[in-house]
Amino acid sequence: MEGNVEDIADLVGNLNITGGKTQNHRQAEPRSARSHLVSLQDAIRKLIRPTDTLVSESRSLKSRVESSGSSGNLEELCSLQDSVGKLTDIASKLQNTLDTLNHASENSVIIYLKSPGGLSGARTSTKLFSHFEGEIRRIVCEFLKKECTQDMLWKIAEECYKQASKCRGSLDIEHYFDLLDESSLVQPYDPDFESEDYYEHENRLMCDEDYAVVWREQTALRDERREESRKNGRHVWVGFWVEVLNKTLGGPTLFYPSASFGTQHLDFDVVPQYLFRTFDARSSGVNNESMIASIASLSPSQEMRRTNLLQLDCDKAAKLLHDHLTKDCFSGDNVDNLMSWTSSLLFAIQYAVWRRYWQDCDPSDIKLCIVDTGEYPKGQFIHDIWLLQRYYEAAKRLEDDSVRNFFDFRLNREDYYNGEYLSQGAVNITGRSCVVSLQQLIDAGLFQLYPEFADPSGSDRWAKRVLELRDKWLKEQSTSNQEIVLAAKVARECFGKFDPYDVSCILLAFKNRKRKSANPFVELRMQSPPKWAEKPIEVRRYWSACKVLKEKTNAWIIGSPLQAEKALRELFD
Repeated sequence: MEGNVEDIADLVGNLNITGGKTQNHRQAEPRSARSHLVSLQDAIRKLIRPTDTLVSESRSLKSRVESSGSSGNLEELCSLQDSVGKLTDIASKLQNTLDTLNHASENSVIIYLKSPGGLSGARTSTKLFSHFEGEIRRIVCEFLKKECTQDMLWKIAEECYKQASKCRGSLDIEHYFDLLDESSLVQPYDPDFESEDYYEHENRLMCDEDYAVVWREQTALRDERREESRKNGRHVWVGFWVEVLNKTLGGPTLFYPSASFGTQHLDFDVVPQYLFRTFDARSSGVNNESMIASIASLSPSQEMRRTNLLQLDCDKAAKLLHDHLTKDCFSGDNVDNLMSWTSSLLFAIQYAVWRRYWQDCDPSDIKLCIVDTGEYPKGQFIHDIWLLQRYYEAAKRLEDDSVRNFFDFRLNREDYYNGEYLSQGAVNITGRSCVVSLQQLIDAGLFQLYPEFADPSGSDRWAKRVLELRDKWLKEQSTSNQEIVLAAKVARECFGKFDPYDVSCILLAFKNRKRKSANPFVELRMQSPPKWAEKPIEVRRYWSACKVLKEKTNAWIIGSPLQAEKALRELFD
């Protein structure tokens, strides 16, 4: 057995669990590396068998030791102690080998993450990677302990991206800047070091106006350069992790701009907590309970598969955006890397009703997906209006009136705004979503809550029918106890993964409902909703209802459906 342990220790050194597999390079592993890994796996399997036997025998030995008395024979005692020493030595070598194996696994992932390749600002990203390597290794260790699957690499890269892009995340570059600030003097003279030069500088600031003006200008210029340097460093560091995700098989394609794009106008936080998507077998791309992926993401071409709209030529991006937003609902273009979502559950449900009507299919064939966007990295989803505004000038330059007219229509006809958001490439939804059929929604009581969805006269229309329903439900009305029970039932049976109050409130917000004893101070604070909640009207109502509850309880209700029903009764009249 001791020989098995030493054989493994010799093999561990060059371990590479990632196998060099990336989205860019799907080449086979080098034969020597593959055979090395096979030899290591064989050696581990050979070690497992005697180890299992040893563990079994150790249990028996422990039982015999506990039941036997001491003979007091010194010779026997020395012999026993010698055996214990040998066993301890083997156990120590085994533990050292396990530690080495774990460390080699970590190193293999770290090496993979370090080398996205072809990235501008590589020197900066290398320096930052070295600074944060301890924290990156901690993230890697956590995932290695939890799972070692085909999805592990992109999940590790996604978590690193989240921590790098999140304010004060564990990989936020501000931690690096804080360290630089601590190790350098912010002022030209250290106020803690009371030298003659320091006092002279302070005196001249008070007595010499010209000196003070020059010093202030120099300080302002230095601060400006410092902030610009930090901004560039932040963009390079976050961009590094975007590049890692792009090269990792199965990872997301994020909306992330080039350095010249103008990121000061790009706010990835303006995304609602919940987004919805309706689909069936005839929807474009891949749509199932584990993934929502565009047609282009299925292409064998790396360039097409990983198309990032924000890094394309503006004219080309405007054309691709137009083509996606105007495409047929039952097909798609092979170069289309976009997928549509909506912040309006009302819009998504009517779309499901409409698709069922035109395909004359069973309601169980029509699916509706809800995702919690907080579970995803920044840039996974983007507002369609933001993109339309960004590429409007490019659309006007195109010699195609239909493109320009469509941009004008979408930007100026607010009555047809339905809270559309876009993703690109593949969106992994396992563990971060609920997917239900239209039939499940019906069985749970959706059509009892809103009989209008079952009205045959409205089944053949989509956007215009949504306008009709919004207009019909615009007048303020009371809420019955039965409506609250039904909304909570649909939330519980169809969207059980999510907060029952949230989903119930989203459903009830389709109508303009009276509130109990509105607090004028709360209403005053709610006059400026976040951008995502400004419209459609049902989304604004949902945000407003949640805001009132939060103000009343100073906390979100995340609990049982009964608690949700009670909160809703206290809110709606």
